[in-house]
Amino acid sequence: MDRFEVRVSITKLLLILLVIIVPLSVVGLVLTQRSDRATDDSIGNDFKTIAQLYGNDVSQNMLGLVAAVRALASDPVVISAAAGTAKPAGAGKGGAGLLGSTGSQLLHERRILDPRYLSIVVTNADGDVVAASQQPAKESYAGEVSWQGVYNNGKGAVKISDIVEDEYSKDYYVNIGVPVQEGGTAKGVLSAAVNITDLLARFRQAQISNGARVELVNDDGTIISAPNADVFARVKSSQFDALRDQNVSLQGTQTGWQMANLRSGPYIVGYAATGLKQPFDNLGWVVLVSQAEHQAAAPIRQLEHFALLMVILALFMLTLLCVYYFIHRTQKFEDIEGVLPADRGRATAASR
Repeated sequence: MDRFEVRVSITKLLLILLVIIVPLSVVGLVLTQRSDRATDDSIGNDFKTIAQLYGNDVSQNMLGLVAAVRALASDPVVISAAAGTAKPAGAGKGGAGLLGSTGSQLLHERRILDPRYLSIVVTNADGDVVAASQQPAKESYAGEVSWQGVYNNGKGAVKISDIVEDEYSKDYYVNIGVPVQEGGTAKGVLSAAVNITDLLARFRQAQISNGARVELVNDDGTIISAPNADVFARVKSSQFDALRDQNVSLQGTQTGWQMANLRSGPYIVGYAATGLKQPFDNLGWVVLVSQAEHQAAAPIRQLEHFALLMVILALFMLTLLCVYYFIHRTQKFEDIEGVLPADRGRATAASR
């Protein structure tokens, strides 16, 4: 009488547990699977957003540089120098007289004010240098394919060269060629070597966010800038190759994310095309943000594993209870069958 006891039939208990635990376990497994997919989707969208931010930054910087060079090419002093209407500065084409001209002084001052310019050269319609920010490397650029592409038979076209490394400063730069136009006709070409080291350095951080890797990649899969890699290393991006194998479009301003299967396992890869391919054929640059899937989802994956473990443990305990119930039930039937013959004999003797 001192104890409060609750006696429940094991059959009822088993039925109650089956009705409660089994549906909850199924729901738990479904929710865990959906949570896993939602986690990957959330991380993938975050990587896509980061790739878009980096891609927009690259695009705006490059287009801003082109706009600055075009503005310089539209200066009346530069146009006069290219058209040959400027007053002569002295004897000697490409010599001391060249550097003393009004156009050269303007270019020299612009280079001092904006350290991004490594050198600026203006040529006329014949490719001869008519103004320069410093002593030019040659007197004529008429034989250069790059110059011919910018001049374009007097029609004019803006061109950006591939990335070049300065052998002295070890800086990375591109040559931006802009036609010097007057009345819709190209009178010459202004070519500016512009430093882009700071732009590429943003991709050389060891990691961003919670350990993701960001890469600037060309449309042939060659890494332009990334941690421990640059354009001159000629390293191929395994993430880019995986996306290409999965027929992911990286043209124009395409953005998105994809689960890519690499040799080391699945990776979540966010991508964003910079859009520079349209105005400049050689700048098919794409930004990739990637991380191993198990590392990216590690913070929440532990909770998912714990929930899954609880579901498995509950089903396991329920299975043990079912086994115990059926074994115990079989033993009781065997005991009853063993007792029945003796009872029947006593009953017969008593009746006699």
